[in-house]
Amino acid sequence: MPKYIGLTGYMGSGKGEVAKLLQKRGYKYISLSDMVREEATKRGLPHTRENLQNVGNDLREKGGAGVLGAKVCALVGQEPESSWVIDGIRNPGEAEELKKLPDLQVVGVSASPEILVQRVLERNRGGTVLKREAILERLEREKGIGEPPKGQQVKKCLENVDYFILNEGTLEELGRKFEHFLRLGTGEDRPTFDEIFMEIAYTWAKRATCLRRKVGAVIAKDKQQLTAGYNGAPRGVPHCAELGGCLREKLGIPSGQRHEICRGTHAEQNAITQAAKFGISIEGSTLYCNTFPCVICTKMILNAGIDTVVYDSDYDDPLSKEILAQQNVLVLRRYEGRKIRV
Repeated sequence: MPKYIGLTGYMGSGKGEVAKLLQKRGYKYISLSDMVREEATKRGLPHTRENLQNVGNDLREKGGAGVLGAKVCALVGQEPESSWVIDGIRNPGEAEELKKLPDLQVVGVSASPEILVQRVLERNRGGTVLKREAILERLEREKGIGEPPKGQQVKKCLENVDYFILNEGTLEELGRKFEHFLRLGTGEDRPTFDEIFMEIAYTWAKRATCLRRKVGAVIAKDKQQLTAGYNGAPRGVPHCAELGGCLREKLGIPSGQRHEICRGTHAEQNAITQAAKFGISIEGSTLYCNTFPCVICTKMILNAGIDTVVYDSDYDDPLSKEILAQQNVLVLRRYEGRKIRV
């Protein structure tokens, strides 16, 4: 098993339960949040979540994004014979600093906003009764919305973990999912088919010529790969790097908007058109992609007869999410399992 396991996730995600599972296995516990609480105490501040978030931001602003991670490295380094679970990673800089520890694996735990809100409402930590609106505001801040780069950036942390768990069931289910992570590391478990096909999608993403985001996609059926694709310029057309840069960047177009102003074909589109080119039926198949589909890809996926989309990282395209919420022919699943970085 890994000597060091880091945990990141939103409030109510259940990462604390994962930490308990590791402590039962003999791991020592340390939390970046506890360091923030100690600093808040020194400053005479009550330990409200808002105060703790502000103190954490201040520490990172003055000491660098990885300052809390560096403190943890120094502390656990005093007991090199021990295994540690490191909780409370909230900024990518902290994760990068912690990566200096040998064999560190970062696990992300999350759930839908509705489930997160309900859990926070039920646990009533510290006797403070929060309303739904207040919880949603705090979750937005944890995600990084309105936060400085050195502030709370849990969404970015979750997109760069080594293993991701969607905790929307029972504690027993959470335990089984985490056990699979541990058994993968020891070789006792084989990868799931989701993990196999997503790894292939990430491998295809290495061929991407897009300067903004490298995306790969795989279409599979009956546990067999049918086609694959990556994002880049159409056949015979020079890509952006050959033409002096990204047109969307030059025009200041935000991610998730004005997809027609782009030289590239998306990975999902390429996987679908490859099926058409070679006469491969993808009716009832599953599409794996390391990014949530945009609105153009969504419409193609729906009309191609694909049954399921398994996606990894999020993509901010409101119209795509609106259309997917209105349809009832396609199953959309967030990927769980071992993640591969491009």
